[in-house]
Amino acid sequence: MATPLDFIVFYVSDLGKSLSYFTEKLGFTHDPTQDGPVFRQLSDGGSGIGIGLVLASRETPAPGTIELYFKTADIDGSRAAITGRGVEATPIEQRPFGSIFTVRSPDGNLLTMLQPPASR
Repeated sequence: MATPLDFIVFYVSDLGKSLSYFTEKLGFTHDPTQDGPVFRQLSDGGSGIGIGLVLASRETPAPGTIELYFKTADIDGSRAAITGRGVEATPIEQRPFGSIFTVRSPDGNLLTMLQPPASR
């Protein structure tokens, strides 16, 4: 799975408190143009890796969970290769930001493969 890290999602219990912490204490930059009702997007200003804060709910992983997104140019091939090695993976889903599927590490960490839309 030698694909570049593209995005990190932190599931949080308090969106405002987490946003303040990441921006005021850690120096991340908030991009309000990408905000949603339960989402805030940040950047670190240099690596090109996006950072998202998602308000945890009953439909999401618990607060404190971190999800890593890895970019791939071939979502179908990546999923086939991973499942071919005996790893369980979610079905491929189409999202506004691209196609994804997720696997869990032995400790339950979420690893999501992302194929951005062609225009990205």
